[in-house]
Amino acid sequence: MFNDLFLLIFCFELTLYLILWLTVYQNPVKTKLDTAFLLFKSSLPLTMVLFSGVALLAASAGSTHLDSIQHYLSKFNQENSSLLSHSIPALGIVLIVAGIAFRMGAIPLNFNYRVLVKAMPFWMSILFTLLSVCAGSALLVLFVNNIAVSDFAFIEQILFFIALVILATTAGLLLIEKELKVILRLLIMQITGVFFAQLSVTCWKWRHDFFGGDSISILDVMNEFSPICLLSFLAVMGIACLLDSLSSHQSAIMYQNQLQGLIGDQRLLGSAALILLASLMGFPGLSAFRLKWQTTLALFEIHQEHSMTAIATIHRGYLGLAVLMLVSSTIVAFVCAKLMIQISFAKPLARNRIIEQKKMAVFCYCCVIVSLIFNLNMMVKL
Repeated sequence: MFNDLFLLIFCFELTLYLILWLTVYQNPVKTKLDTAFLLFKSSLPLTMVLFSGVALLAASAGSTHLDSIQHYLSKFNQENSSLLSHSIPALGIVLIVAGIAFRMGAIPLNFNYRVLVKAMPFWMSILFTLLSVCAGSALLVLFVNNIAVSDFAFIEQILFFIALVILATTAGLLLIEKELKVILRLLIMQITGVFFAQLSVTCWKWRHDFFGGDSISILDVMNEFSPICLLSFLAVMGIACLLDSLSSHQSAIMYQNQLQGLIGDQRLLGSAALILLASLMGFPGLSAFRLKWQTTLALFEIHQEHSMTAIATIHRGYLGLAVLMLVSSTIVAFVCAKLMIQISFAKPLARNRIIEQKKMAVFCYCCVIVSLIFNLNMMVKL
């Protein structure tokens, strides 16, 4: 099952449509059927792009089996030099990789979905976003690991450009966005952009035999990277549960200034917010810092030998991506630091705040404890 491209894409699409149905079902809208149909129509073009890529690649290889596709591409690169025939499987790969990225919501295009999510609780909207991102990331790693071949550079290039777009757009939006729900989704997209950059670097290193042997696969490298990424997602989920615990029908938490002076009224909950924000901010040793630090080092490690002087030089494109990652990380740190200052030092807008949903507060504390345990475990291993 996990070695058939069509079945993988079909399961991915089925998962996304199930998430869409749950989103509509849990939303307090009157015309649920019309809303679901509108979201289906708006996402259908991206689905067609994804399946078009599958059709092109499968038609070129004569099979949907990933091993057969990999064997075809390996043989194809050695024997065929025709530009037209070379562009068909390359276009299929580009459409699949780009289709997965857009379909999982890494680059938001479905604005109708964003309007629908605004009426949902924080934890539910963030959970559905994380499920989409994790499903797309898992599919992308499986696809890249199974069909990547030594002379095929299209994958790493499209991953590079997608990471560039995600990091640039989300960093810009974080500077102007005021709604907390959108900010949390943008933080998830930032982490996803770092994931795409790391995957692109891994493909480059694997293609240039940087790992020094065939025993290490792309899947093995990304398995070492994924726990840090999941810890950062857990921190975002913890903040979402914290915001839901303070929300009520009369006074829902929606904007940043509504958290002013939280630690003065709810010391335990305010302390949990500071720990989670410090983790996402990139405090040294914690998950987001390790996530971005490892990726930045990997970007700087890439080098090429100049044809004339044979001197190792840093790849300019990846150098630019590393600089963009540093800039976007600074913006994320600024947004998180601003929230931490408001929680700790700003004059509160409300006194004696009541935790309306205690279950969400307990789940937030659990996220903090799990995050601290795993982060400390990683520090001890180092």
